[in-house]
Amino acid sequence: MNFKEHKKDIIAISSLLVIVAAITLLLLNIDGRAGVYYVRDVFFYLNNALFYAGYDTGLANTRGLSPLIPMITSIFFRMGFISDTTIIVVSSIFYIFSALGMYALLRLRFDEVLSFTGSMILSTFPLVIVWVTKGMLDIPGMCLSIWTIYFTVLSFKRNTKFLYIAFPLAILGFFTRYTALLMIPVMLIPFFLVKDPIAYIRQNIKDIFIGIGAGALVFAAFIAIYFSLNIDLTFIVQGGYISNSTDNAISAATNNVFYYTNNFLIYLGTPNFVPYSLKPGAFQIGAMSWIGGYPSIVSYILIVILIAGLILYLKKLFSAENREILKNENKKLKLAIFVLGLAIYLITFLSISIIYSIIIISIALLALYRLLYKTKMDHLAFDFVMLCWFVINFSFFTYYHIKVDRYFMPMLPVVAYFIILSMTLIFERLKEVKYMDKIKTIAPIALICAILLCTGVFALGNSPHTFDNQMHPNFMTAASEEKAVGEWLSQYDPQYANKTIWADRGGDMSFILKMQIPSYEKVSNETNFTDQMLENNVEYFIAKDNKTIGEPYVEIYRNGEVHIYHLEK
Repeated sequence: MNFKEHKKDIIAISSLLVIVAAITLLLLNIDGRAGVYYVRDVFFYLNNALFYAGYDTGLANTRGLSPLIPMITSIFFRMGFISDTTIIVVSSIFYIFSALGMYALLRLRFDEVLSFTGSMILSTFPLVIVWVTKGMLDIPGMCLSIWTIYFTVLSFKRNTKFLYIAFPLAILGFFTRYTALLMIPVMLIPFFLVKDPIAYIRQNIKDIFIGIGAGALVFAAFIAIYFSLNIDLTFIVQGGYISNSTDNAISAATNNVFYYTNNFLIYLGTPNFVPYSLKPGAFQIGAMSWIGGYPSIVSYILIVILIAGLILYLKKLFSAENREILKNENKKLKLAIFVLGLAIYLITFLSISIIYSIIIISIALLALYRLLYKTKMDHLAFDFVMLCWFVINFSFFTYYHIKVDRYFMPMLPVVAYFIILSMTLIFERLKEVKYMDKIKTIAPIALICAILLCTGVFALGNSPHTFDNQMHPNFMTAASEEKAVGEWLSQYDPQYANKTIWADRGGDMSFILKMQIPSYEKVSNETNFTDQMLENNVEYFIAKDNKTIGEPYVEIYRNGEVHIYHLEK
């Protein structure tokens, strides 16, 4: 490698690593001390990691959840690092690789400064910062999606042998987070963007088949593990449920299809969002106000950049020169397919399967591209790949009736991409301005400084909050209280593993005590709960707060808000 030639890249990547590593360590310092408590899903993954490490713990019906992160975590468990902190560290490493992947992806289109800026924008989005060190799958899933698209685009720009990496990464992304399967249609889109798709596929059929074969081998390896461990293929059940039009049609009346658009500005920047409070601030048009939170000044800057970029992009796309090109194009059929496809997509959305909706909108977008691809637009195919990435994911998560803010995370790399594209178009428009060369460097750096200032001073300076924006009195001790109770019980009764134990938070205690403990939080306040425990010969009940448990159960230990009740025989 010629270091002099790549000096700017080396400086950009080094700076990027230093900043995102510092953010990661800062968040690890907080969440490592707080431990896992408020994000209960993490205990499913922790228990699955213990299962892969050889322990019989957790509940069998959760073992079919996305396995890659629990499998990686289980390696460290086998080495003796059995702690909730382990999965927090594992998932946070993917945050760093997300930043590097975004830089690499942007460098296929932009210079070093803008690529660095785009990667930093993605890395400091509030929605990303929130989940860096929570042990969840969203950051790892986003990371592998970025690298999948990077190698896919690289295969079309340089060498189709990069598909050998792209397809296996797509499968790894799928087994990291099942919804990453949405990247497969995004990977296929570029094949239809070349001048002659059939000729291109014929010319590169060997590399395409090897790439698909490599992905199939990775898929087969996971399926073999599933069968060998007698794990249910949960992703098939989940996929069938989500894509089933009947279930979702029933919920269409209550499905808030504007949820993510209402919260979009909050996702770009807010002083009230990170790193602990996840309640978004939707804009209520009727009240003309933000509910639950409000965007930061950075958010407004980014949205202005996006809007300006969109206007400039359309103006360039339909310039006099391009309009002349389009006049000579046989555009009626392509335009008709686009308009008809878009109309069908909008009219039938939520009333037919999401699979059909994605196929319809993809065909419509491809027709639009085939109409425009001869215009004088640099990297039009790349832009369309990114547009399809956004539209396919946005369609799916809008269709899915469960709305969770972190579900928007797969679309954030595309948002970062279009912010940088918009900045490029703005600089291009102002190229005659004096000192523009310096401004093109100073402006992105100034934007990064503003983002880091908002993130560091306002967001990361917030006191720890629970996910409903309320300060919890035991936020930093709730997890340690549970751990202390588990440690006490293991010393009090060394044979506890042979006893029947129930708990309010069974997932937590299953991991702590390394055994299967069911959750009864929803029924533990019922008047006949004591009778239920007696009927099932429950020896211990671990409550998350004070319960009215009748005789012959007595409280034998308490740590903070966590109580142990024992059956006195």
